[in-house]
Amino acid sequence: MGPSCRVNSLLGAVAAAVLLAACSNGSDGEDSELTDPAAAVAASGPTNTADVVAALEGGSGARPDTTFDGTSGDGSPDTSTELGPIDPLDIPGEIINEYTLVGGDCFNRFEGLQAGRRLAITARVDCDEPHWAEVYHTFDLDAPHPAIYPGDDAVRGFALRVCYEQFEAFVGEIYELSVYEIGVFTPNRTNFDHEVARYRGVHCWLHDANDELVSGTARGTAR
Repeated sequence: MGPSCRVNSLLGAVAAAVLLAACSNGSDGEDSELTDPAAAVAASGPTNTADVVAALEGGSGARPDTTFDGTSGDGSPDTSTELGPIDPLDIPGEIINEYTLVGGDCFNRFEGLQAGRRLAITARVDCDEPHWAEVYHTFDLDAPHPAIYPGDDAVRGFALRVCYEQFEAFVGEIYELSVYEIGVFTPNRTNFDHEVARYRGVHCWLHDANDELVSGTARGTAR
């Protein structure tokens, strides 16, 4: 399953203009204290997302510090779960590209290593059926082509802030008191820079803090 955003390390404040005007050189920020989405927003000062955003390591899907050769970014072994052969027919739901999810979609996510390579499978399911996560907000980064990709951490940090601010309106409870965690799907460098696709979409999703499957939508549950 994808990692939660609450245990990420704060890498520093990044001006929104770096992301939106794409003036960044793409380098990561410096490590600082551990934090969560609420603390990241508080530390960034004004609530206007166009002012300052927190660049947080990680997010959901493949971690930016993990390579696809079975090692982490510092060269140490990747300890992700090794997956055996996977038959798509054994996975409940419709296997899709995560970027095709829309608001209100529920899905299951399987992540691990297969033959030393990271594998992530997303399957859309009916929200009335047991599922792991639900998309509650989507938006596009305001960074028109030929904007320069500002780096994984800056993109994820900006996405995390927006998703945090949209959380209460969907769930009916503030994040700090909720039973749900926040996750994000963001563009990577390849699809951001693609000459044709130029993908800018961000998906905000939530899942149970204990990684339990749930049935029914989280919308308006005030949990």
